[in-house]
Amino acid sequence: MSDRSAIHTIKGYFYQFDYTILQILNQENIRNSLTVEAIEDLDIETADETTAIQCKYYEITEYNHSVISKPIQLMLKDFIERKRNGSQEIRYKIYGYYKSGQDKLIEPISVDFLKSTFLTHQKDKVEYKHHEILRAKDNELEQFISILDIDIDASEYTHQLEIIFKKLIEIFDCDIFEAEHYYYNNALNEIKKLSIESKIDNRKTSKLSFLENINKKQVIFNKWFIQLKGREKHLRNLRNKFFSSLNVECFNRFFLIEVDIDKYNRSELIDLILVISSKYSKVTKRTPERFCPFIFISKLNETEVIEIKEYLRNSGKLCIDGYDFQGAEFSTYSMLKPISYENPIHIKFLNNSKDLEAMVEASNKIVHIYQFYLQQPFFYHKNNNIKHIKIEIKEISDIKEVI
Repeated sequence: MSDRSAIHTIKGYFYQFDYTILQILNQENIRNSLTVEAIEDLDIETADETTAIQCKYYEITEYNHSVISKPIQLMLKDFIERKRNGSQEIRYKIYGYYKSGQDKLIEPISVDFLKSTFLTHQKDKVEYKHHEILRAKDNELEQFISILDIDIDASEYTHQLEIIFKKLIEIFDCDIFEAEHYYYNNALNEIKKLSIESKIDNRKTSKLSFLENINKKQVIFNKWFIQLKGREKHLRNLRNKFFSSLNVECFNRFFLIEVDIDKYNRSELIDLILVISSKYSKVTKRTPERFCPFIFISKLNETEVIEIKEYLRNSGKLCIDGYDFQGAEFSTYSMLKPISYENPIHIKFLNNSKDLEAMVEASNKIVHIYQFYLQQPFFYHKNNNIKHIKIEIKEISDIKEVI
């Protein structure tokens, strides 16, 4: 598959996810039940009715009746089966975007048009009439048409996305960056999780539940979203948002880095630590108030951390970790002592999560925490006044490009 074809395919998936997100956000009753991948791509259940919706995105395809024939045949089959077994009647909707050709469909459609255009097709020179196979009577087909909504003039991909961002900004009282990188990405992740559940009851949600689940300020790395948006642009947006002017103020900055043990490369991690130290330390004579970053490496064993510290020391980068002598307890006082020009500390290491938590609590300056995690954030705190940025990564090189 070419890169262009892959992008069109990914857009199709995202368009369906986005439509589902938008329908959830649009619900006036926050407890209405919505089911992902049930009868159709999305089922919406209100107090009065249930609607099964199929959503498609054909950015480079002209509309032809044959494109929606199969979905209509399956919807009719479901309709007839419900009538025969006495199940609850539902409504059906086909929602799609096409490059052109929308004028080919003239509504309202008649029973004869339904039969000849959508329910009849040929395969291997044999003609199949689905209404006859289903033994559907004309009055049943009329009833089916009355509960079938065909919308082939749907919103374009970008326009639909802009509507979602506006909704999220309104709901969460946030800016466009937060709407896109926090809440929209969380929404995508939530829809994906729902769609792969094996039991239909586990694929149900409501606006109330959905908003609770996506109300998290953390940047998620969605590989499809990154491919569609562009990795460089995504990382550049994060850099511009969080790291464009970090070196101006004398804050206590904590860089929390989770490493993948299976793919761990010591030299790559050391290089990242040196970059962080270089960018976010001020220990020169001209600096009125000197400072350096705190660094915590998650998942790394003690021996490896010691060897990294030794390498940094031998490279002229002085570092401390709050243990002043062998057998000593961790000292936040030692870690907070002012840095002098004669003793220029470049890095303050935190050896474990307990020391990290104690240091955050004891900080005597404004605290900023930058947590780079692989799948789930691994550090939380209770102080709402602390700036805590959580960014999902796939590899160490992502961090270097962001900071």
